[in-house]
Amino acid sequence: MDIQELFEQAKQDPSLLSTINIDELLEDTNDVKNDYLQDKTFGEIKKEIYDALEEEVEDPRLIEKYMERLSEYRYVDELGELHNGKHIRWVRRGNNKLTNGGIVVEVKFVDNGINVLCKNAMHKFIQFKYDDCVIFQKLSIDEQLILTVNQHVQSEIN
Repeated sequence: MDIQELFEQAKQDPSLLSTINIDELLEDTNDVKNDYLQDKTFGEIKKEIYDALEEEVEDPRLIEKYMERLSEYRYVDELGELHNGKHIRWVRRGNNKLTNGGIVVEVKFVDNGINVLCKNAMHKFIQFKYDDCVIFQKLSIDEQLILTVNQHVQSEIN
């Protein structure tokens, strides 16, 4: 089963979700730690992003603009949820600007805290303090599929 193909088909025809073998899907995604998505839906992910932005950004129009830009991202609440090799964007605390971000290369534990090393689109390395920023990580196809299935399961229950 090709997860990318399955996800694209499910986006086009939500009725296909009822034919998905959940156990097989979970086996295919078992190699990736994704317990932070347990029972979450896209709506809950959006709310987490909104709440995180609301704490840092004062201008409601700016929050709305950032919500659009972060539509395929999730809020990173804990360091363990930050994955190497995935794209992140962040808002530095005290600064309302959403960065273009970069790919996480390494998480460094240094004397003054935790630093995240990223490589941006210009192939330059950027390092920032984890505790000084609100971080959002791009959802992989696997993660999006899990959220879609969770949403389908919850709609079936209700």
